[in-house]
Amino acid sequence: MWTDAREDLIRRAAALRPLLERNRAEGEQERRLADQSIAALDEAGLFRAWVPRRFGGLEHDLRTVMDATVEVTRGDASAGWLVLILGCGDWLTGLFPDRAQEEVFGTDPDTKVCQVLTPKTAAQRVDGGWRVSGSWAPASGCLHAGWAILGVSLPEHGDEPAGAAFALTPMSELSIKDTWFTLGMRATGSNLLIGENVFIPDHRVLRRAPAARGIFPRKLNDSPRYRTALIPTLATFLIAPVLGMAEEALEHVVSQSGHKGIAFTSYERQRDSTAFQLAVAESAMKIDVARLIAHRLAAVVDGHALSGTYPDYVERARLRQHSSHAIRQCREAVDGLVGAYGAAAMSESDLLHTILRDIQTASRHAIAHPDSNAELFGRALLGIEPNITEMI
Repeated sequence: MWTDAREDLIRRAAALRPLLERNRAEGEQERRLADQSIAALDEAGLFRAWVPRRFGGLEHDLRTVMDATVEVTRGDASAGWLVLILGCGDWLTGLFPDRAQEEVFGTDPDTKVCQVLTPKTAAQRVDGGWRVSGSWAPASGCLHAGWAILGVSLPEHGDEPAGAAFALTPMSELSIKDTWFTLGMRATGSNLLIGENVFIPDHRVLRRAPAARGIFPRKLNDSPRYRTALIPTLATFLIAPVLGMAEEALEHVVSQSGHKGIAFTSYERQRDSTAFQLAVAESAMKIDVARLIAHRLAAVVDGHALSGTYPDYVERARLRQHSSHAIRQCREAVDGLVGAYGAAAMSESDLLHTILRDIQTASRHAIAHPDSNAELFGRALLGIEPNITEMI
């Protein structure tokens, strides 16, 4: 059993690294996380970190969960990504009406919730709820999930305007199409979900626009964990696995530098080269900056929740922009390390090859898109309405 101490969760996450490393190749080949890895993450409490405490969850603060996810990612990037995605699924479920939470966690607090938040299909109004048919991807973690949160578009109904919403659906009512053939993050199993005439009762719907402004229908779990701002929480947490990849790349390159030479030069050890030293320093600085941003954003997001305030429009846009900057710093750091390390990074037998593929894939998440985030932040600063998204 575990306690809810910050250091304990991070220590347990770090202790999993050898097991996750051993299973990494199997996950890549099978395109799903190994069952042993999932079981170990469950046992360590990583998948309960954001389950509501009233169901046996831990409700850790954002920085703790991020730092633990960094440690998991250093063992296996796909494992870290699933801790992120399924953890966010647990947290989002905690924002739904209490009845929906009971259905998900009431009999099994280890139930996992995957999500595809982009509204991929329109819903039709029926008695007591909505009917949806469509497909949603990429659904990271769907191979291990019991429930899914699906993005849908709702028409105007009663006093409610038309708009996007999140629909909570049992995986038993969906099918999975094997579509996840990618450059990196192969073990996340981020396949396509298909639903045909699925009924979504009203209590399993969370409207996106009010949620982005901090208006949540949940009642019983009114702790700071469930008062944090929607998009800033998701965007900040997204830094963690990418940061873990960059930190692992730096450690690997440094560890090899004492016995790896530089071809066509007199350097028998990379570490003796001034150019190599400068490249490593530059990449390490970018990683340090990303880590500082991650910790600051976590403090701001949770600070508002603890004080009972909600970040205003401009601050939320700034938080999302800073998150994408941190993620880009991590990707640029790995690019620099690859350049310094040399062509060996292109070999499938080299760890840096795996990290390069994974970070190029993971860092392209839509919430981290740098140009879009710069535009929405600029529009917010200048008071230009409407913005390009309500997911701020």
